[in-house]
Amino acid sequence: MDFDFAGKFSSSNFKSSIKNHKFYNEINNSGLFDSEFYKKTYDDFSGDALKHYLTKGHLEGKLPSLDFDPDFYLKAYPDVDQAGINPLLHYVAYGKNEGKFYQQSYSIRRKEEICETNLAFLSNYEFDEEPLVSIIVLNRNGLNHLKRLFKDFDVKTNYSNYEIIVVDNASSDESVSYLKSLDLPIRVIENEVNVSFSKGNNDAAKIANGEYLLLLNNDIEPTYGWLNEMVGAMLYNDDVVSVGAKLIFPYYFNANRDSSYTIQHSGDIFSERMYPCCLYAVNKSNSKLDIFDSSLTKNNYCVSVTGAVNLIDKKVYDELSGLDENYFYGLEDVDFCLKLREKGYCILFAGNAVLFHHESSTRVKSESYFENDKNNYSFFWNKWGQYLSKNLLLDKIESKKFFTEKNLKITIIDDENSNNGDLISEISQKFNDLDYTVEVITNIKNNYIGNSSDILLSFTDNYDLDNIIARRDILKIIVNNGDLNTEKYDITLSFDNIKSDDRPQIVIKDDFVADFLEQLQTIVMDDYEF
Repeated sequence: MDFDFAGKFSSSNFKSSIKNHKFYNEINNSGLFDSEFYKKTYDDFSGDALKHYLTKGHLEGKLPSLDFDPDFYLKAYPDVDQAGINPLLHYVAYGKNEGKFYQQSYSIRRKEEICETNLAFLSNYEFDEEPLVSIIVLNRNGLNHLKRLFKDFDVKTNYSNYEIIVVDNASSDESVSYLKSLDLPIRVIENEVNVSFSKGNNDAAKIANGEYLLLLNNDIEPTYGWLNEMVGAMLYNDDVVSVGAKLIFPYYFNANRDSSYTIQHSGDIFSERMYPCCLYAVNKSNSKLDIFDSSLTKNNYCVSVTGAVNLIDKKVYDELSGLDENYFYGLEDVDFCLKLREKGYCILFAGNAVLFHHESSTRVKSESYFENDKNNYSFFWNKWGQYLSKNLLLDKIESKKFFTEKNLKITIIDDENSNNGDLISEISQKFNDLDYTVEVITNIKNNYIGNSSDILLSFTDNYDLDNIIARRDILKIIVNNGDLNTEKYDITLSFDNIKSDDRPQIVIKDDFVADFLEQLQTIVMDDYEF
């Protein structure tokens, strides 16, 4: 192999070196190329993994292993980068003899940084007596997940009084034998069929001895102190019966790379959509928010937490008959949290209980997945639609930012030839002063309202309500002094208390916006049917 004066490869000999495998064996024996990792991570090639990396893979930005970061090497030694030389080949053939150094891949280094940083935020609770926690894990052919989950499990918990119940759903791999080989307090329920998430957890809860249940996905990778943090959050907050954790996406080497090491879960809020109607649970935090942002390193009350990691008071779990078994792997956790809230119980997000969630590896989104998701959501909305629509609207009116972080949006409809311009301008500005969003439509042929509008306030009865494109639970209010057709509206509004039908009515006496909001809240709270 020829080098020029700067220690760069002679380009004329680069391809021939690969063909003749001049450094093939040295690289293979260096421990810096991981053939199994390469094949598992990149499936767009066939044949010899190392040969592919040396000829094509490095040009495509592929990693040779988790122990060698090509980007770091090229930044550290720009002459290698400028020559277009494979950094791993350069290091093995030349760099190591010159004392050049390398680092593990960013994915490893960033993960270590996250784990180390979180240590500074841990409460490291001390308890007079540790209550028994029954950790419930569902598994189906998840041997690799289980190995990752239970690696150094006892040390990472920073908590000693727990039992583990694994519900194995007819695995055909070596999951059960692996579980039985562990030196951990594990019991295994061996099912002959794949039962639902709800039924699996409910069955395990029946034999659990703990004062608390901890629902835990098998695709979770814990970090130090997570269980101590969750139990402490429960015990030091008397009104809390359910505690969730901060979940982080792992590093992805594929198209999901932008999601790597971002927040996957920090409690739930609800967002709007038109189809299927009308609200759905989403992660509370912006994915671009830093993992250790001040809002995410504290315990916060929230409306719901994911069942992937959820500590629950067993008495309350039993009181509410556990998870609803009408769901099949979807929405049962949100459903349970709403049952808690309906009963007046509180849910807490423990900001420093940090775990990685390898979520994408357990979800295969086939046609049957989407059909199942549709069935789950249909059942969910029939059960909770009224409750959610009511609470979301009240939350927005009062700007509590609990069920949602979005502002109330009001769409005002008026005929462009009317004389209502000054009034509409005045009330629009007053709504804006309350941080509400206002949209005015004067083209009554425009039927698009969108999914974000909560209230349609119309000054005309010529608007085509039959063909509007909006959420089904949008409140339709018509401003009427007795001469308009109110038939298709939910609520009427007048300035002189004219009662023309049996619909709920808002009467404006002094201040339009103040009277409007006060009476609207009363109507919604008084068992209004959306």
